[in-house]
Amino acid sequence: MGAERKAFYGIAEIADALGLNRQLVTAWRRRRSHGIPEPDGELSSGPIWRGTTIEPWIDVVRSQRDSPAEPISPELALKAGRRMLRVAALLLEEPIRLKLLSQSLAEARELLPVVEDAADDSLGRAVRQLMSPLRTTGDDPGNLHRFRRKVLAEVAQLEPLVDLAAESLPEADSAG
Repeated sequence: MGAERKAFYGIAEIADALGLNRQLVTAWRRRRSHGIPEPDGELSSGPIWRGTTIEPWIDVVRSQRDSPAEPISPELALKAGRRMLRVAALLLEEPIRLKLLSQSLAEARELLPVVEDAADDSLGRAVRQLMSPLRTTGDDPGNLHRFRRKVLAEVAQLEPLVDLAAESLPEADSAG
C-alpha cells in the first residue's frame, strides 16, 4: 500500500493508518485482541510502537479489511444484537452506571470493523443499522440522552434482524 511509513506510532497513528477510531484501537490493545503487538514503550501520553514493530501488523489488518466482503454470520448478527441490548439495558438504568456502560460500549464497538466490512446483504444492512449509534456518538455524558434515544430506536427495530439471523441458523435439534 502507498501509506506513509512512520518511525513511531501511538494509538492515534495506528487508528489513522487503519481508518478506525482511537477508542477501538485502545480497546484492542487493552483486551490484547486482534493480534496487536505489545508496545515498544510507554510514555505519559500512552503506548508507543516502533514502525518496524507495528507496520507488519497494520499491513495484515489492512489486507484482511481489503479482502472481498464476507456476509455476516447469523451468530455474529445475534452477538451484535445481544451487545446492543446490553447497552440499551444500561442506558435505561437510573442512575446510569457510566463505567459499566463504557465497558459495554467498548465490547459492542469491537464488532464494528467486521460489521462495517461485511457484505451488503439484508442481514449486513440490518446489523449495520442496529449498530449505527455506535459510529456517531462517543461516551460523553453530555450526549447521553440523545444517545439513549438513538440506541433505543434501533433496538426497537431488532425483530427483522433476529428473523433474518434465525432463518440463516442451522435447525436446532428440538429433541431432548
